[in-house]
Amino acid sequence: MGLVDPHTHTVFLSWADLRMLSESGYEALITLSYIPVQPSSPSSLEDHFKHLLMERDRLKSLGLRAFVGIGLHPRCVTPNILNEELKVVRKYLREADVVGEVGIEDPASDAEVTAFRKQIEWAKELGMPVIVHTPRRGKEAAVKAVASVLRDAGYVGDHVVIDHLTPEPAFVEVVNSLNTYMGVTIQPGKGSVADVIDVIESHTDLVDRVLINSDAGRDPSDVLAVVNTYEDLIERGYVKQAYRVASLNAKEFIKSAASY
Repeated sequence: MGLVDPHTHTVFLSWADLRMLSESGYEALITLSYIPVQPSSPSSLEDHFKHLLMERDRLKSLGLRAFVGIGLHPRCVTPNILNEELKVVRKYLREADVVGEVGIEDPASDAEVTAFRKQIEWAKELGMPVIVHTPRRGKEAAVKAVASVLRDAGYVGDHVVIDHLTPEPAFVEVVNSLNTYMGVTIQPGKGSVADVIDVIESHTDLVDRVLINSDAGRDPSDVLAVVNTYEDLIERGYVKQAYRVASLNAKEFIKSAASY
């Protein structure tokens, strides 16, 4: 089926998880940087990036293509060593396919905003696609802050995914105004098949810019969220739309990173 999951954290997934994906019609995954603690030193962040880059070979051995995201997740921003953290990010960006997962959780945090702004500047400089995290709580304020940085940097359009969104008017307005992709994470507390159907039925102009993903990793998630949503949509008669949101849109997003 050539399915793509454009937001995973495969360093937390087992061999059995990846084999299941390989046997379920997946072609590629985007595996993104994230550790569940603030790094105690820049070297621990560097080790994480080295681990991520090794995932290419692990996935390849199962017939899956891995696109690697390097970036400083907002939860990993450590204010007293931020400059050193950003140096490590910059060092490894050229080995990556995507800048991510980056974003803002707390718009009042100068460190988070600074880290996000700097990484967007580098993405623009290097011409790299970006996957932007938004939080469960305070999402609207965070999305507005993200949008402001993207506008100021002049880096908007189809090389940016604003992720973990639902088709609420405020988020649809931001996605439309910036012409970015909308990431819908099929996970409890984030997004659902109903949200995807809402887009298909009420926001037809957005169907070409929706990417569904699992965000599979450390937290509770459905590793097969993309294929399960794909099959659910087909059963409901949304055949063309299912292929769009589960495969084609993600491939178009990452084509600037590497061609198929």
